[in-house]
Amino acid sequence: MIKPFNWKRHIGVALGFMATFWLGDALLDATIMGREPFLQQLHDPNSYEIWMRTFYASLLGAFFASLSVVCERGRRVETALRHSDDLSQIFLDSSHDAICVLSTADYTVVNCNSVFLANYALTEERAKGCSFSDLVARQGLADQIMSLISDCTCSGTALNSEICYRAGGGEIRYEDISVHPIGDLEQGVRRVLFVARDITVRRLSQQRLEESEARYRAIFEDTGTAMAIILPDGTLQMVNRGFAALTGLSRQELEGKRLWTEFIGSCDSDGVAIPGDDALSGTPRRSFEVQLSGRDAIRTMAGNWAAIEGTDRSVLSLVDISAHKEAEEALRESRAILAVAQRIARLGNWDWDLGSDTLTWSDEMYRIYDADPACFVPTHELVLQAVHPQDREQVVRAVNDAIYNRSAYHMDYRIVLPNGSTRTLSARAEVTYDAQGKPLHMLGTAQDITWRIEAEDALRNSEEKFSKAFHASPDSIVITRAEDGTYIDVNEAFQEITGYSREEVIGRTSTELMLWADPDARMVMLKLLNEHGHVRNLDVRFRVKSGEIRELLWSADVIEYQGEACLIAISRDVTDQRQMERELLESDARLYMKHEELKNVFHQMEGIRREWEEIMDCISDLFILADQFGKIRRFNRAVETFTGMAHRDIVGRDCVAFLEQHGLKEHLESPGVELLHKPTGKWFVVKRHAFPPEVDGSAREVVIINDTTTIGRRQRGAQPVEAVPAQGQTAG
Repeated sequence: MIKPFNWKRHIGVALGFMATFWLGDALLDATIMGREPFLQQLHDPNSYEIWMRTFYASLLGAFFASLSVVCERGRRVETALRHSDDLSQIFLDSSHDAICVLSTADYTVVNCNSVFLANYALTEERAKGCSFSDLVARQGLADQIMSLISDCTCSGTALNSEICYRAGGGEIRYEDISVHPIGDLEQGVRRVLFVARDITVRRLSQQRLEESEARYRAIFEDTGTAMAIILPDGTLQMVNRGFAALTGLSRQELEGKRLWTEFIGSCDSDGVAIPGDDALSGTPRRSFEVQLSGRDAIRTMAGNWAAIEGTDRSVLSLVDISAHKEAEEALRESRAILAVAQRIARLGNWDWDLGSDTLTWSDEMYRIYDADPACFVPTHELVLQAVHPQDREQVVRAVNDAIYNRSAYHMDYRIVLPNGSTRTLSARAEVTYDAQGKPLHMLGTAQDITWRIEAEDALRNSEEKFSKAFHASPDSIVITRAEDGTYIDVNEAFQEITGYSREEVIGRTSTELMLWADPDARMVMLKLLNEHGHVRNLDVRFRVKSGEIRELLWSADVIEYQGEACLIAISRDVTDQRQMERELLESDARLYMKHEELKNVFHQMEGIRREWEEIMDCISDLFILADQFGKIRRFNRAVETFTGMAHRDIVGRDCVAFLEQHGLKEHLESPGVELLHKPTGKWFVVKRHAFPPEVDGSAREVVIINDTTTIGRRQRGAQPVEAVPAQGQTAG
């Protein structure tokens, strides 16, 4: 540490020199110059001498003080230089880097540390003055390092570079080279500081880190699962291409912008929660199952959480298990289908462990034996007890032959159920053996064929019934071979309709017999048969043996008869029916013509009626038509004008009451008599005409009210209405 500058000492030196000059000058004046004695000059000095002495003493003190300051500064610089050299040497000796000082004149080593000596296998005596270019040439780096030193010398700036070379032992070494100029460009860079730091370990660690990151990135990207690094708030910090492909969004749209929970459809538990801060690295990974909304559809994913040790982030991995789920579902469906198939086929399977004498049944076996799986434990002895007594010995012998003689086990036998009913089973089995030939398992199936036995009996009965129905049917029935149309069998109705005997038809085809009057109809029949497998009620025409054309209603189905595909055709003779239908159509046509004629007459009558109503509306007299109940049905417009009522208020009213309401009661009581209508001051004559009764006994009536006011005035003269006598006058 550099001590602070001592100004007090320099001032003391200046004062000491001033005092010494004062005393020396006084002594010289007293002894040599012969002036006043020395003591007198001290006690009673001359003012001029005092001033002169003081002036020159001050100049001398200032000179020596300045000289003292300069000397002290020189000493301080030398001390600092020695201290700097000591520190530099300590730094060189303690540094783990290879350091040397080079002369720029000839690029020789001026100074170096022990690490530099060890790197280049030199001693301190040999290193001083050694050519640096020769040293680096051993490593094959002369051009690279010397050009770096030359650039530093010319530019006066520190330069840095990284080199790689193979050491004497063959290992690869990495060094970080730094070259620093000592001095500046103005004074000239005479020396440079060369520092070589061994970064092999760091470089190798960095390479291993990069390789580890590359492996991690490869695993993260190409693991085949959707992976993401999740922040504590659920934000996606980093995702791999699998996660991006699953969501259908790019990484730019996901990383740092979306929450992973936005893609959750439904979850089987709360396992989707992000592990908390208390999650330890040794804690097992939490697994869960979640429905994730992807780009194409909703996928079933198996998720795992793994906390990243030392951070608040977690790794989420999602594996698509949709196919696994579908496979599980398919397996369940397959098992269910197998169970259903066994139930439909009434086929059960069983496994008899011969070593432990245990018997395992499928669910269908319990249904076949009518046993409850919760209560009944199957054994071989119980199975033998259920066998019908008449078949038991046969079953025991077949089982023993299969186990000990390796015979085929295939037989039908009967069992007796607890309710006393009997079932017939068809059993098949195989026996497995070990390497020594010891029987291990007897695996087999048992099928309930009771229905088949019953079906065979029913088939025999059905065939008998079919034969009777075939020959007794009134409709024509034929059986032909589907391959070539050859007749196999015909019934009696066919022989009666066509006139051919059975012997003339069997073995021949309809084409050979020329039965089809219209060949196109046969092609239509074949087309319908190919498309639908059957034909229903097709109208065809057959040419019988006599040459007469008969119309038939033809139906056909494909059946299996005597082990081959055949065609059964049923036809009914509808010739007479079709003739009657044609006659009926002609009658309907004539009836339609009559209907059209009557409709035209009706339209004419309707036109006349409308014309008559229009004429009646133009007449000023009142006309009212009442039905057999006295209700008003029709009237002309004069009635509406006279009463001031609308049409809907008049229709349906009682005719007599309606006329009495409007002051025509006296007129009704005196029909044909001209009477004064006081409300209007007009003269009216009422006439009532009854129509003859209809066929149903109903009768109608017409009421006509004539306005004779104008006619009466001409007869009575032009006099006021009030002057006319109130008595009635007979209408002329």
